[in-house]
Amino acid sequence: MHPSKMLGICLVALSVIAGTNGCSTQPEPEPADAVGRWLKERAMRAAEKDNASRANPDLPEGVYRLIPLAELDAPEPVKQHLREKIERSRSGVLKVPKGTIPSKQQLAIALPKTKRSEATLRQRLPNPPSNLQGTALTTAALIGMEPTGALHGLSSSGLSRFYRLKDIGIVEFNEHNFRVPGGVIEAFVEAQNTLVNGIPAQIEMTVDDQGRGCVSLTWAGKDKVYTLTATGDDNVERKAEALRVIAESVVD
Repeated sequence: MHPSKMLGICLVALSVIAGTNGCSTQPEPEPADAVGRWLKERAMRAAEKDNASRANPDLPEGVYRLIPLAELDAPEPVKQHLREKIERSRSGVLKVPKGTIPSKQQLAIALPKTKRSEATLRQRLPNPPSNLQGTALTTAALIGMEPTGALHGLSSSGLSRFYRLKDIGIVEFNEHNFRVPGGVIEAFVEAQNTLVNGIPAQIEMTVDDQGRGCVSLTWAGKDKVYTLTATGDDNVERKAEALRVIAESVVD
């Protein structure tokens, strides 16, 4: 397997750990050296574990854990960096630099246009794709989809579907199966700032000075971690409410 594909599942885990959302067209500025080194080391360890899981089919199934930040196995500078990141997220709508949130034109170019049948997706995913029939995405225009997470040939542990939803913008629905053997995904208790059907969830709202806004909502179910991301104008409160309503109607 190509190294970039091997790292797929660990990058999903790191995005949950670090609170990264899907609103940015570019990576955040490199954090303090200690944080950057820790993230890279963790990614490499996860890649090694992915290799081991393919060589050893008897590894236990993966897990999703909601833990206090204090319990993270990381140096104190890393914890402090994440603590500050969580505090900024909980303070409300974040103002981000120009160019952070993609324009409609950028999204139109970058988004995948491939569409797969449900029968094909059932063959390529660990379990059937989430049922969105009871959500507003049923009437939205499907732009395309792409595999995410751990990639093994044509199979993947996750899937992103992209829609154009009236009055909201571009909506991405990502589902990632965390039961893949040997995997561990951790999220922080302190970062959870809302609920989806009574389950702790994390919502982040960002705006820029160009009239663009983005909202990302992440939560976990029985077998999957889900993320909904809406990108469009700067009415993030409307986007946040729309994503909450969609999330509450997702069926697995």
